[in-house]
Amino acid sequence: KRRKWYQRICAMMLTLMVLCVSCEENDSGTTDSPATSPAFDPSKPVVITDFMPKEGAAFQKMIIYGDNFGNDPSIVKVTIGEKEAVVVSVQNNSIYCIVPRHVNAGGKTITVSVKNKGTEKTGSVEGGFDYQMLKMLAGTLTGYRNENDNQGWKDGPFEEAAGFREKGCLAFDPENPHHLYVVYDGGGGGIRLLDLKERVVSFPITTARFPTDRLRSIDFTLDHDYMVISVDRDNDGAGKTQSVFLLKRNDGGTFTEDGGGGPQLVASYMQCNGAAIHPVNGEMYFNSYERGQVFRMDLDDYFNHEGEWNPRLDGGHYEELFTIQDTRWEFKIHIHPSGDYAYINVINQHYILRSDYNKDTKKFVKPYRIAGQIGQNQWVDGVGVSARLMEPYQGVFVKNPEYEAEGKADIYDFYFTDKKSHSIRILTPEGIVKTYAGRGSSGQVSDGNYWGADDGDLREVARFRDPTGIAYDETNNIFYILSTDGRTIRFISEGGVTGEPEEEPEEEPGEESNE
Repeated sequence: KRRKWYQRICAMMLTLMVLCVSCEENDSGTTDSPATSPAFDPSKPVVITDFMPKEGAAFQKMIIYGDNFGNDPSIVKVTIGEKEAVVVSVQNNSIYCIVPRHVNAGGKTITVSVKNKGTEKTGSVEGGFDYQMLKMLAGTLTGYRNENDNQGWKDGPFEEAAGFREKGCLAFDPENPHHLYVVYDGGGGGIRLLDLKERVVSFPITTARFPTDRLRSIDFTLDHDYMVISVDRDNDGAGKTQSVFLLKRNDGGTFTEDGGGGPQLVASYMQCNGAAIHPVNGEMYFNSYERGQVFRMDLDDYFNHEGEWNPRLDGGHYEELFTIQDTRWEFKIHIHPSGDYAYINVINQHYILRSDYNKDTKKFVKPYRIAGQIGQNQWVDGVGVSARLMEPYQGVFVKNPEYEAEGKADIYDFYFTDKKSHSIRILTPEGIVKTYAGRGSSGQVSDGNYWGADDGDLREVARFRDPTGIAYDETNNIFYILSTDGRTIRFISEGGVTGEPEEEPEEEPGEESNE
């Protein structure tokens, strides 16, 4: 229903814009009429002389003035800041288009390309357009929770899919920006795939090939050929404590449970909560719940000794670096894009550590606490250890354009799911903790809960229910969130939408066509 409503709004906007354009043409007399506008001439250049407005947001009308645009919209392509715009109508000396979403803030070039019978001409104009981001809003992508919470697990189109009922982590396939994976901790959830382009949910990897259904984290090797999955399996008395597996990408470019011969065990220790790949040199770091250990492993060593590999610690292929101050507590490792440091979310004890990377020894060093108080399960925004957290789960580093403009050394904020405060929070490089989304006050008026399923304004309306997984699409400026107890995949984006209409809106009985 939400998608159809959005499509109808867009169709109505386009219709009104075309009508407005026709009036403007007749009033000004400065553009060609549709009947007299000449066709594109491949022997002449495409020229842009001006455009209006000079600033604006997504879905706004833009008029581009120039010469030799022709009169056929099907052969005209307009990009604004490297994002393709919707072309509404074309005349030889003017184009009417719609400003796309997520225009690159640093790329303000407007380009017009006209291609006909193998000949393409391109004109462009540098700078001048100031893209203004729409308000970020929360929405629901897929999944639902009925009043009996018995909707089960269902794959298929986003409108029908259900499940998402276990805590877990999210990660994009670095080779396919439309593929978002969800790895579940328990409940037989396995690894599900959300195809954001086709808008379907599938179940390509079950837990059948793993020693347990407690899959704790997901990452990818630097060459993107392998998915890295950590599992939490205790010692069964026979020394079977498999911790980290690699799953090879198949010939079709996707991941399946039997791809590349199935999961390959690379590290064996008890009760692993997470594994992360160093984004610069490809080292793998993983942990153990047992004594709070953090281990380092050179994956090149594994690939050089494949077939004669001993995955146990006494095999000599990985080493213990340090232990965190609290043992037998679940924690996850998140490495900064620069590789200079890592955050360690100590989930059940409600704080975050920072470990700096020694480039000489190629190892992370003993960590120190940067946010939250040990064992204090509260929701308080603040600076460093004065802040209070409530089970910080997965996090993601997000580039901050303001830091870039100011020339700061660290240009990333750390967004993380704070599970039991039912919110998404931010940890800045200076150690400031603030709430980004969730705990909407308007919803609390009706039911008194800080948790819920409300979409809308990030702080006034939006509510989440035990969020755990989080992933960020930098290209489109969209967050995706696993709202575990809400049984949904949520999102935060400009205008609260996650894609352009893919088809014409259906006509309701009694409605007239927009054409």
